[in-house]
Amino acid sequence: MALPVTGTTRREAWWALGYVAVYLAYLTVALESELLHWVTLVVLPVVLVRLLRSPERRRLPAVLGSFGLRRGNLWRGVGWAALAAVAIGVFQGMGGSSHAQEIRDVVRSGRVLWALPVAFLAMLLTAGFTEEFFFRGFLQTRLTVLFGSRLVGLLASALLFGVYHVPYAYLHPNWPTHGDLGAAIGSAMGQGGIAGLLLGALYLVSRGNLLACVVLHAGVNAAWVMTMIKFGG
Repeated sequence: MALPVTGTTRREAWWALGYVAVYLAYLTVALESELLHWVTLVVLPVVLVRLLRSPERRRLPAVLGSFGLRRGNLWRGVGWAALAAVAIGVFQGMGGSSHAQEIRDVVRSGRVLWALPVAFLAMLLTAGFTEEFFFRGFLQTRLTVLFGSRLVGLLASALLFGVYHVPYAYLHPNWPTHGDLGAAIGSAMGQGGIAGLLLGALYLVSRGNLLACVVLHAGVNAAWVMTMIKFGG
C-alpha cells in the first residue's frame, strides 16, 4: 500500500502545513465561494509546490503526479469508489442523513434519473475535486512525508478536513448549526472527520489515485445535492 510522493521534500511538507494554517485562519473571517476554491485549493498549492522544487522536478506532470494525478494510475480504485458512493447514498436515503426524506421523494418521483447525474457532475466540478485536490493530494501526501507515517498523514489530514468545515457550519446561514459554535464543531468534526478518514483510506488503498477520492466525494455529496435541484414549477 505504497503512497507515491514523487519529489516531495520535508521543506515542501512544512510549507504545506503553514499554508493550511493560514488558510484555516482566513476562513474564520471570509467564507469562500466554490469558484474561489479553485484558486485557494488548487491553483495556489500547485504554484507553491512548483516554486519550492528544483527545476528538474517542477514540471507540471511531475507536480500533478505528486498530488495523485499520474498517467497509468488514474483508474485504480475508481470502481470501488463508485460502489462505496452508491452504498453511502442508499444509507443516506434510508435515514443516515438529515435529507433522507427529500432523497426518498426524489427517488420516488423519478427525478433521480436526471437530478442525480446533474448533481454528480456539479460536485465533480466543485467540492468533489477542489477539496480532494487540497486535502488528499496536497496535504495528506505532504503530511505523510513530514511525519514519516502513512497513518499519521491520514489522521492529520482527516482532522484538518473536519476543522475546515467548522467555519461553514458556524457562519453559513444555510447550515442547521449556524450560530451555535458547539453544535457546529460537533457536526463539522463528526461528519468531516469521518469523511476525511474514509477518503484518506481510499487514497492509500488506491495507491495515491486522487481520481478515486474525487469520485467518492462527488458521489456522496450528489445524493443530497440532487434534492436541491429543481426546474420549473
